[in-house]
Amino acid sequence: MGETPPRRPRRPYARDTDPPGRHSRGMQVPRRRTILAVAAAAVLTTAGALGTPAPTHAAWQENVRTVSADRTWQVARGHGVWMYGDSITAADAPQLAGSLHSRGLTLAWDATPGIPTEPAVDRLLERLHDSRPPARLVMALGTNDGDARLVAAQVERVMHAVPPTTRVWWVNTWKQRWLVTGGDSDRRAADLVNAALAQADRRHGNLAVVDWSVVVAAEPRRYLRDGVHTLPAGREARNGLILRAVTG
Repeated sequence: MGETPPRRPRRPYARDTDPPGRHSRGMQVPRRRTILAVAAAAVLTTAGALGTPAPTHAAWQENVRTVSADRTWQVARGHGVWMYGDSITAADAPQLAGSLHSRGLTLAWDATPGIPTEPAVDRLLERLHDSRPPARLVMALGTNDGDARLVAAQVERVMHAVPPTTRVWWVNTWKQRWLVTGGDSDRRAADLVNAALAQADRRHGNLAVVDWSVVVAAEPRRYLRDGVHTLPAGREARNGLILRAVTG
């Protein structure tokens, strides 16, 4: 009679999962891990484009758009802030929304990674067609534009679409990517966009520029992870600038 072969050791179950019952088939997937995996997948779906340099203009339409619910826009119109932006706004707006909420204000935002200024302004005008204008409007656009003249034209579209009673803040740009070539041309383009925004500021009494560029210029690598998108310190600083502007 031969020896009985050794039994294979059973794999331990995760600490937060009970062993499967008699009718189960194979290992159960831990519920907590499933929830975390689904949550992580959702975050990656929204932020997948944020880990790379700013997308090209042709690619932005394929990126995930983050837009608040209609009810949020309605509340924010009179008791909060409307905001339009690109990948930086998509990443930073949730924290800003929390800061505004603690002050009794609601943030409604519409953001798509890589979006140039013109299609974002189109979205604003579409919303204004069906809604009265907001008391406060933040435009955080221009990073994905190569021609400052086009940005200047879009600023004028915005200012002619809202009444003088709407306060408009435009966050200026910093772009000098150090993970890809072309950082110097990035910087020149951003400077021209910022100059166009400064000129528009002088023309319109209800428009003010939020000077993000001057803050980043002091310590770019403290605030940015790639020369465009914010690190936690940059998110805190940029949101702080916007918060002080709209509540000051």
